[in-house]
Amino acid sequence: MASTSKIKSRMKTIQSTQKITSAMKLVSLSKLQGYKGRSAQFEVYNDAVVKSSERFIEFVEDTVERPSLYLVFMPDLGLCSAYSNGLLRELNTVLNPEDSVISVGSQNYDKVQPINRLMNSEQFKVSDILDLLVDRLDTHRIVAIIGDYHRGMNLEFEAHVLKTRALEGRDDVIYEPDFESNALMLVRQSLMSFIQNAFLISKVSEHTTRRIAMEKATDSAQDMLDELGRRYNRLRQEAITQEISEIVSGMEEM
Repeated sequence: MASTSKIKSRMKTIQSTQKITSAMKLVSLSKLQGYKGRSAQFEVYNDAVVKSSERFIEFVEDTVERPSLYLVFMPDLGLCSAYSNGLLRELNTVLNPEDSVISVGSQNYDKVQPINRLMNSEQFKVSDILDLLVDRLDTHRIVAIIGDYHRGMNLEFEAHVLKTRALEGRDDVIYEPDFESNALMLVRQSLMSFIQNAFLISKVSEHTTRRIAMEKATDSAQDMLDELGRRYNRLRQEAITQEISEIVSGMEEM
């Protein structure tokens, strides 16, 4: 049976860990609120871009049989394995040998073997990703895998096939200098907006996952402290009872 001193030492260790997880939960919550605000604001702009593009050209999903180019946003830091492992698992489920990957974020970089250089998700440039996508519009189907908590507290990953194929132009619109140039310009504009929007949604999911993980770790530490506290009090009571018994026995022998 553990002594009271060992239990107290164990409780101190857990309390130190609990302070760390609690602080990290607050940091994640702060970042989560920041990204939620940015995501909500940018969503308005993204919707406007989509509506503006559809006013002049109708875009459709790419139905031609061709390799897929997957775009994913990985975290840079740990403590959100439900997000990073879930995204990797979803990607591996749909990835074929002829497909390619663009991965933003340092985690799982070597595992997905992306065509892009290593990019920090907090510092990457949308234009860098845009150029990679535009260069492959004629050879690949563009698909983004995005994790979202939009259905309660369950993290779900969905594949979004981007609309990059333009139909014939409208008869009531004059395209200068030509339809193809305008179509490419609107595709680039839509892709740029989509990349930023997908990044913000992914960041919200990442920090939500990290906040939940740190909250569970903090609660688990508290449960352990409560259990150790009960064991500590029980041992103290047993020690006091034993001491009283020895005193009474000594008095009886006198």
